[in-house]
Amino acid sequence: MLSAGLREPVRPLAPAHDRPDAAARTLDGLFTRAARRHPLAPVVREGRHVLSYGRAELLSARLATALLRAEVQLGDPVVVHCEDHRQAVVAQLAVLKAGGVCVPVPRDLDTGQARRTAAVSGADTVLCGRATQRAWDHGGCRRSFLLDDPELWKRIAARPLDRALPRSAPTEPAYLLTAEEDPEASSGHLVDHRAWHLAMAARTAQIGPAGRTVTVAEHPTGPATLSAMWWAFASGSTLHARPGGLVAGLDGVVAVCETGEYTRVLDALAAEPRPPRPRTVLLVGAPCPPELAARHAELLPATPLRAEFAPGRSVLPWAVSTYAAGQDPTAGAGPVVGAAPGVRLSVRGALGENLRTGQPGEVCARGRTLPFDVIGHRAGPGRGGVLLRSGFAGRRNPDGGVELTGPRPAQAPRTR
Repeated sequence: MLSAGLREPVRPLAPAHDRPDAAARTLDGLFTRAARRHPLAPVVREGRHVLSYGRAELLSARLATALLRAEVQLGDPVVVHCEDHRQAVVAQLAVLKAGGVCVPVPRDLDTGQARRTAAVSGADTVLCGRATQRAWDHGGCRRSFLLDDPELWKRIAARPLDRALPRSAPTEPAYLLTAEEDPEASSGHLVDHRAWHLAMAARTAQIGPAGRTVTVAEHPTGPATLSAMWWAFASGSTLHARPGGLVAGLDGVVAVCETGEYTRVLDALAAEPRPPRPRTVLLVGAPCPPELAARHAELLPATPLRAEFAPGRSVLPWAVSTYAAGQDPTAGAGPVVGAAPGVRLSVRGALGENLRTGQPGEVCARGRTLPFDVIGHRAGPGRGGVLLRSGFAGRRNPDGGVELTGPRPAQAPRTR
């Protein structure tokens, strides 16, 4: 069990410094604020297992102290490879509190992918469990913390918390989000605390807080889960993990999933004699085709749909399409998207030039709510942050929207 050896009551942790405003602008600071307000509230519910905000705060502070004692330095990347959501939340919080950079990876990562992830990130420490450790036996990370080992928690519980915690700062990197362009090449997007915080705040401003429960069916560190969890934590909500699927228990909650997964969810809903009525459905990742939005409107006419275009597993939205309850989403030949708050979309030609309305090219973006740097990936410099390339073709419409038309143009250059 994650909490093995920890039987004492949960007590709020004393602040490590006197900069509460700065701390609240970091992801771990946001979580700490919620934990102090509602320490006994459930933060993760997974099957019959429940983890509270207060317990997650305590465990992550102890794990962060262990990372510091293991000489994890400010800005060091730390891989998070967990098999359940409770482990993943504690691991990510610990890395952030220690001033490190989270490198979340899929649960089914193999040894070759692990080696490439370690190479592109430079990480030599991994937080994992017994089941996921095997990928790292020859995967390039020299040090593993087994989060399902009771002896680990006994050892770190016996040591006092490091008084330097937390060491995070709003403009420091929080995540390195990795993706594989092909079987031999990996890349990573660096995201700071501020960008993630601003993106989630913009979502809340547009559609309201997360509510009491946000439901996901994805693995613990997938794009939909990462997008859901920080939005939920900002509202003091519960992240409800349903590995078996999203169909059951959706009445009145927010459901978050990747766009491709939602087709299967709707297939399952169509077979239900009485489909559930989620409060909102949020899609993350690939563009939402008009036919998918139309099918959502047919099966869940009273549920608003929000589709966030986040290419390359970048999690943070480049563009947003919203469909109110009862809205007809079938107009248009392809997905038409509008820039997310803090983002500037552009359509670029083969030489990186900014194209005029109607000209086809590759959809690109930059902005303060997007990654600030890219490692091992095509990117171009420019004012206002790094220019990110989506891998999707599109053209700008006269009304300022961008229509996504298909795969990336073959002539687009690759720069390293």
